[in-house]
Amino acid sequence: MSTHPRQPSASAPPDLGALFLGPKGENADIFERLLLEAFRDHIFWRRNLHPEDGFLIQESDKRAPGYEDSLSLLSQELMGLLSQLKGGVPAFSPRYIGHMSSDLTMASLIGYFATLLYNPNNVSAEASPVTTRLELEVAEQLARMVGYAPERFWGHLTSGGTVANFEALWVARNVKYLPVSLRHAAEEAGLRQLGVRLADGREHPLRELGLWQLLNVPPEAALDLLERFRAQVGDAGSAMELVMRHSLASLGYQEFGLRLSSEFKDALAPGVVLVPSTAHYSWEKTCRALGIGSRQLIHVPVDTHFRMSPAALEDTLRTLAVRRQPVIACVAVIGSTEESAVDRLDQLADLRERLGRELGLAFHLHADAAWGGYAASITRGPGGARRTYEETLADYAPEAWPSEGVYRALCALERTDSVTIDPHKLGYMPYPAGSISFRDKRVRDLVSVEAPYLFHAGGNESAYLGRSIFEGSKPGAAASAVWMSHKVLPLDASGYGRLVGETAKGAMALHRRIASGDWAPFTPVLLPPSDLNIVCFAVGHPSLKTLEATNDFVDRLYRALSVGPDTHRRPDYFVTKTVLRAAEYGRAALPIVDRLGFTSADYDRAGGVAVLRCTVMDPFLASRRQKVDHIRGFIQTLGEVMRTQLDVNR
Repeated sequence: MSTHPRQPSASAPPDLGALFLGPKGENADIFERLLLEAFRDHIFWRRNLHPEDGFLIQESDKRAPGYEDSLSLLSQELMGLLSQLKGGVPAFSPRYIGHMSSDLTMASLIGYFATLLYNPNNVSAEASPVTTRLELEVAEQLARMVGYAPERFWGHLTSGGTVANFEALWVARNVKYLPVSLRHAAEEAGLRQLGVRLADGREHPLRELGLWQLLNVPPEAALDLLERFRAQVGDAGSAMELVMRHSLASLGYQEFGLRLSSEFKDALAPGVVLVPSTAHYSWEKTCRALGIGSRQLIHVPVDTHFRMSPAALEDTLRTLAVRRQPVIACVAVIGSTEESAVDRLDQLADLRERLGRELGLAFHLHADAAWGGYAASITRGPGGARRTYEETLADYAPEAWPSEGVYRALCALERTDSVTIDPHKLGYMPYPAGSISFRDKRVRDLVSVEAPYLFHAGGNESAYLGRSIFEGSKPGAAASAVWMSHKVLPLDASGYGRLVGETAKGAMALHRRIASGDWAPFTPVLLPPSDLNIVCFAVGHPSLKTLEATNDFVDRLYRALSVGPDTHRRPDYFVTKTVLRAAEYGRAALPIVDRLGFTSADYDRAGGVAVLRCTVMDPFLASRRQKVDHIRGFIQTLGEVMRTQLDVNR
């Protein structure tokens, strides 16, 4: 009989039921065994590390009154904490369809717990030799899924999408103004032969370019220029010192701006960042924190499917070109927080190339795929090969998901300069676990800061994460969690693609059930079917004569189907809500307003339209694997809450 452990069958798809602890703790036995194994193994390591050191705590110490009192207090406070924690939301339950929280993969929980006992800090391999390696492996896995070349990319984990987006714009800003810094550095070094490729594809002498041209060098061409400069200087360290001496990062906006005004006599308007109206609020925070300014954040209109309008983006870019106002970055959203809409990234990338040739425009293209990034796995076959749309669509038949536009947008992630993906969202992993990936690893040099006590000459640069990232301390446990989950569930159509696809099927089933239900006299008004797995709808009633009253009614429904710090009852199902604000969404939400029976003037006066938001994270919702049909249960509960809240209103 073979003593080798049985390897999983390469042809058998993973059983999604084996991935989670389960809403009723169905996999408690294996979970407990593996957690105990991790704990015992850690104790074994402690006891066998220099056994000659002996024991610090003696058995006689454990019988001392103070010792026993301390342990009694620990036990008592733990019991109190456990009772409080049960007042939180049951995100593990299929009854929870509120925020982007869910049951977590057992692999990620066990990996996190096992590593937490060691408490590694992934700021440097010196402090975390194992988990830093795991983090770099995870970063490469995500980059391969996106389509970045593994030998060229740079990436790492973050605490979440906000920090990842911050780093993306931090890099984009520094690359944007790099040609100006190189122009000054080249003059100081006496280098007169440097050439640079502009967006029209032609090579130009650096010293002959005006400020507008310097601020429209394509990102890759700017990094190529940096390499040429280093080669001509002959010493990479000295070259970077020269560049940094003239950089925006070193001088700050005020001094840098004064130099531009003095040398070029051309006071350009401030650089802007373009985002869709659906963009996460972290982009405003990031623009403020980086000194770009929230007034330079331009929201591009979205269409009635809540995707950034390519036509509106083109109009915006042409207007900025006429005004000679540089674009630092354009952000596409792959899975908006409210609607899980996927911007047509393929069309936006085409537009960037076309206007580069026509108008000479160049800017950083970033995909904020914090929510939808893991959906890219549906486009990958075993081994990472790209699958056709027909192959992808066949996996989810008879459901018509994904649409061809969503498929093409996911494939176009490889055409971006950077991508944010959050494993702690559609990766089903514990917080904190975000990630940022850059297509070109050369950007690291533009944000690196040395710390002599951490980063030592002669080591692998990638192992010293702290020198090139925004965060200082970062948990190695997060890297282990992501690494373990990727091991159990690969980043292809058979693994994470299947998990994400099942949640999309659940969202479509919920959307259909709401659309086909008999709600009279109420009128649920659904947003278009989701690109991923969020279902949103407004609710109207003949007695609600104004949009303000309708919004207030939706708010009451939300409060009845959610909990807060002062809530003393637990609803049967949990949802959340959002408001499609007129100032942000413009005309895109008018079809919803019209179907509620109101006008654009009502919409403007009310300031927006409120909708209930259901985030489907349960991969078993459409399959009805549970004893209870939770779609039916939610529909019944929603109807009861509607009637109750209307009676309260009257």
